[in-house]
Amino acid sequence: MSSNIVISANNISKGYVLYEKPHHCLKRIISSYFTGYDGNISNEPINNQFWALKNVSMDLRKNETLGIIGQNGSGKSTLLQIICGTLSPTSGSTKTQGKVAALLELGAGFNPEYTGRENVYLNASMYGLSAKDIEEKMNSIIDFSEIGEHIDQPVKTYSSGMYVRLAFSVIANIDADILVIDEALAVGDAHFQQKCMRFLNKFKEHGSIFFVSHDTSAMISFCDRVVWLHKGEVVASGNPKTVCEEYLSFLHQEHTGQGSGCVSELKVAKAVSSDNQNARSFGDGAAQITNCMLTDSNDNKIVSIEKRTDVKLKISFQAKANLESIIVGFIVKDRLGQYLFGENTFDKKLSVSGSMSKGEFGQVTFSFEMPTFAPGTYSVAVAIASGTPNQHIQHHWIHEAIIFTSLTDIDSGIMFSIPMKDIHWT
Repeated sequence: MSSNIVISANNISKGYVLYEKPHHCLKRIISSYFTGYDGNISNEPINNQFWALKNVSMDLRKNETLGIIGQNGSGKSTLLQIICGTLSPTSGSTKTQGKVAALLELGAGFNPEYTGRENVYLNASMYGLSAKDIEEKMNSIIDFSEIGEHIDQPVKTYSSGMYVRLAFSVIANIDADILVIDEALAVGDAHFQQKCMRFLNKFKEHGSIFFVSHDTSAMISFCDRVVWLHKGEVVASGNPKTVCEEYLSFLHQEHTGQGSGCVSELKVAKAVSSDNQNARSFGDGAAQITNCMLTDSNDNKIVSIEKRTDVKLKISFQAKANLESIIVGFIVKDRLGQYLFGENTFDKKLSVSGSMSKGEFGQVTFSFEMPTFAPGTYSVAVAIASGTPNQHIQHHWIHEAIIFTSLTDIDSGIMFSIPMKDIHWT
């Protein structure tokens, strides 16, 4: 294994035998004693096999944060358990260089009958810390967790948020080289989540992280690479923004019944005209965005912005079928693909047209004040759908239909400034 790689997973597969009834499992155990059955799942009838992972390979490099996304049941947690050594693979192997600390499923590694303090000793000792080391770190662990006097209460009395606070506080204080975080932060309160993310961002400077989350915005902003798992297999791996957008497109089509459940058969509608001819898009094709343009208040095309200014976003489209309850909208994103702000016709009760007939053309113009952004490149995603914002069918979504640059000299670390009505000093 290369010195630059801290974790290597090579052709990992994990399979389980499915039994129609519980006593069938007992019969298999008894019969194997006499028949010499070796437990190889591949020898089972195909209908009795369930593969949580299928030939998954990936590497985690030094000082890299690797994100894992996928639907529930895609194999994310199974993979992390195998990497951490708490679960054995059916086939394949893993190699690790460095101390690994993990925050897996809620309550993992804790004895509910023990107090929080006793569980700190138990948990930290599993990572190789001596009793003396743990005692020296105890105050730091308690302070980070912010659970106060509850540290001496049985953890079975803890809320899920308190579980996470204590578990994260332990792994934050054991000087690990690699952290494995499996969605557990989702149950914490906003204050503690932010505290954990500050720690993780600091940890990234010298350590490596496996990060599992359903939050694609966090994936895009936090990870260096992202791997998409689907039904136990790697579907895509690479740039966080690209992989997450492909994943969201798939999720949307599955949710609205437009997809077949097979990621290789996603329906895509091509943009006819936009600033970015290479923009990725998707949708069922029942309507198509034919043109979109960002202009100033005098209808001059905008490619760069130096300060807060009035703009117009014009989106033209054509119905390819008879449509009802049409919604047109946009989202402004930063270079990483994080959503900054957006608007749509439904939210403002500005129905484009209660309905459109097949072949009919339409246009929506959004007029608003573009804020002063930090220097850099930004994009505008545009879309047309039918339904409501919470339940709709996506006809055409273009991820980066328009790209523009901010030339401002703002350098304060903020994303953009907002207009002030007044600043009064007393």
